[in-house]
Amino acid sequence: MSLRGCIPATAIVACLLATPTLNTAALAQPAAILEAARATATVETVNLAERSILLRGETGNLVTVRVPQEAQNLPQVQPGDKVVIDVLSTVDAHIARPGDPLPESTASMARAEPGERPGGLLVEHRRVRVKIEGINTGNHSVAVIGPDRVPRTFVLRQPAMQALLPALRVGDEVDVTFTDAVSLRVVPPGGT
Repeated sequence: MSLRGCIPATAIVACLLATPTLNTAALAQPAAILEAARATATVETVNLAERSILLRGETGNLVTVRVPQEAQNLPQVQPGDKVVIDVLSTVDAHIARPGDPLPESTASMARAEPGERPGGLLVEHRRVRVKIEGINTGNHSVAVIGPDRVPRTFVLRQPAMQALLPALRVGDEVDVTFTDAVSLRVVPPGGT
């Protein structure tokens, strides 16, 4: 039932509860979808005393999930219910203008009201400013150095990110945003 290695199970369970000749077209590139996935599991058992749920994944694998105290609607979960988890991961980038403030990472969460069917949404925006160290338009790669001062090279496979390459120059600063959204809902048997 693994959707994405970088989204910890605890986060999912918590849901229960710049240049003078700037090309303006390159400033606001559309986000590229890195992953869009859905997983469904069936609730086998619910142990309210231990705050755990035994789930059967789509391939028959069993996994026990510990539910934190903050998950207020555990009593509404019943054997046979379906747990549906949707994940959407995107990346976008734009050239930072001189004087632009450093990007800030953010996270937000929403959950069902007490007494409702369990569900929630977790959205995280990880933002970082990198400096362009090299560009290879032939193989769609870019070499960057981030705030950690570690040089990295990325091959841009998404057309939306490749469209940014002609506007880049060595020395440009680029703000990159990685967004992960995870929604979780519990539906009765036969529900969608």
